[in-house]
Amino acid sequence: MTVSPISIHRVLLSGWAFLCLFGIVFPAPSEDRLTEKTAQTSFKESGAESWKYLLYLPDTYEEKDEWPVLVWLHGRSLRGDNLSKLKRYGPPSFLDERPDFPFVTICPQLPDGSWPAESLGRLLDEILDTYKVDNGRVYLSGVSLGAMGAWTFANAYPDRFAALVPVCAHGPASAGERLINLPIWAFHGDADKIVPIDPHQELIESVNSNGGNAKLTVIPGGTHASIIIPVYQREDLYEWMLEQERKK
Repeated sequence: MTVSPISIHRVLLSGWAFLCLFGIVFPAPSEDRLTEKTAQTSFKESGAESWKYLLYLPDTYEEKDEWPVLVWLHGRSLRGDNLSKLKRYGPPSFLDERPDFPFVTICPQLPDGSWPAESLGRLLDEILDTYKVDNGRVYLSGVSLGAMGAWTFANAYPDRFAALVPVCAHGPASAGERLINLPIWAFHGDADKIVPIDPHQELIESVNSNGGNAKLTVIPGGTHASIIIPVYQREDLYEWMLEQERKK
């Protein structure tokens, strides 16, 4: 038996009508909002001529002259030369689905070793010169090795940031005296076996004992990996960041 094209078309329309009638819809494919960029600045000391980074611009980027900027540093396991790895956790894991995220977001990839503060400083210079961002509203966050890098970066340039958010790792002891003018909100799980919580607590206490403004949210039962997704899903975290502004 030969089935006419008209009959096939009617069957398809009937099936679509059935799905719509019972509220069964197919999601639209997500748009890749994160784009891959290569920095113009040289970073030879980090193991590469120049770093690559993921860039996120809000849908309404062109409607404003200046945006807050979030710089996010990944952990040890995401080092290398493949930016897609960065989408495993942290802001890169959800930004493709967030057209309204209120930050220009920069997620560099470290080729190897540890995060070098001087190179990050040059990258930040390039970001401020390239995009429509407010240099008084630069927010710095990192996870594990990236949190250590964030502490070190902020410690080297304490006047460049509006807030610091380190997740599951501490930084140099000197930060207790140097970062007293920087609002800090740190996170750590009390069941972290990879980076114990005690040095992080001691550093936060040191900042505050010197007159600083730091707080540590301890997540009960949280391990080194398990707290990352919940932390970066907290809308109150981003609301808090936006309330902080560096004095120019």
